[in-house]
This record gives sequence, C-alpha cells and structure tokens, in this order.
Amino acid sequence: MSVDVLPPARSQQEPSPQAVMLPESATSWAVGTLMATVPGSAHLAEQVLSAAATQACLPVTELAKAMVAGSRGTPLPSDVLRALDDSVQAARRQNTEPRRSGTYLMPTRKDAERALARFFDARVRLCAAPDDQEARRAVDDAVYTLCVLMGQPTPFAAVNEALQYTSA
Repeated sequence: MSVDVLPPARSQQEPSPQAVMLPESATSWAVGTLMATVPGSAHLAEQVLSAAATQACLPVTELAKAMVAGSRGTPLPSDVLRALDDSVQAARRQNTEPRRSGTYLMPTRKDAERALARFFDARVRLCAAPDDQEARRAVDDAVYTLCVLMGQPTPFAAVNEALQYTSA
C-alpha cells in the first residue's frame, strides 16, 4: 500500500498543510535507504536502524522520521548522525572474514559482472524510491545472489569481493 508523501499542488494564497509521513512509511523509507547505503538485506537494514535508534536513545519511528526530514534538507542532530554512521560501519565490518576454506569454485567473471549489474540496477531503483517494495525485494534478491556466488557471509563483503574479482 502506497501513501502519498507530498500534498497536491496548491495556489500561493492557500496555506499548504505540512507534508506528514506516517511512522510506518517513514520506517519503510528508512529501511529502504539503509538497504541501498549499507548495502544489505531488509533484515540487516532493520538491525542497523534499530541499533542506531538505541544508540541515539530514540524510538525507531522517530529516527526514521529524522532520516526523512534529513533527506528533505533538515539537518540531522549530530548524535543521530553519529549513531547512524556507527551502525552502518558496524554492519559493514560484521563477518568480513571470508568463509572459504579449501577448494572452491569461483563463478565466471561474466556471471559475477551480471550479478553486480543486477545489484547496482536494483540499488539505483531503491535509491530513487526507498519505500518501493519491489525495489527492496530486488535488492534483497541481488545481495543474496552475490553472497552465494562469491561465497561471502555479508552483502558488503560479497559486493567488495565481486568488484575485486571482476576488475582483476
């Protein structure tokens, strides 16, 4: 279900009501934004959002609303910005050790390039519309594929591995 965020165009004499995003929409938008930023799955983005909210001593919905306001030009408080940055960096560092041991098969470069292209296309779609459920599923599918293909435990590690592999 989609919720319109911006009110319809009004004349200059008419007062325009403040554009309000429902807490569920703001949270969904924040999760989509974090999926594209980390990069990661919806589950990982929810964990990042929750960790940042805990660090900033805010409810998740309030942090999500602050992120939406930040995307519209309202500066985020420094403690909120720090909490988000810390949580994103922690998610990127999580399980960065490769799980490979012994003999394994590497994908062809063409398959790795295809998977990366699919991921970047989905990520662009998600950046354009963070609340789009189809774009979120596409990113989820693409990061899962990269993790399996590259034998990495996290999407961030899988994307990095695939980028290194295809550029060699």
